[in-house]
Amino acid sequence: MTVFLLLYLCTDATRTDCQVVKADSWSGPYANEQCSDVVPSLTKALTAPNRERHRFVCEIQADAAQPADHVSRPTFIHQSFRL
Repeated sequence: MTVFLLLYLCTDATRTDCQVVKADSWSGPYANEQCSDVVPSLTKALTAPNRERHRFVCEIQADAAQPADHVSRPTFIHQSFRL
């Protein structure tokens, strides 16, 4: 199993208009726990107004069999943000 730590950068507290940025990833049987362990400290590191708008999410990606030439990657928007 692979788990991606995603940062949802949202324009306001409704979280309806967000950009997704991959922050980190883990693989293995404890990947979800490893990801979940870092979310509270990363959320706490955000300023209070940013905690209202942005959030960290652990997303599980199943390790399904893929053809050898197929590389599956999540789609991310490459932008620079200031928090």
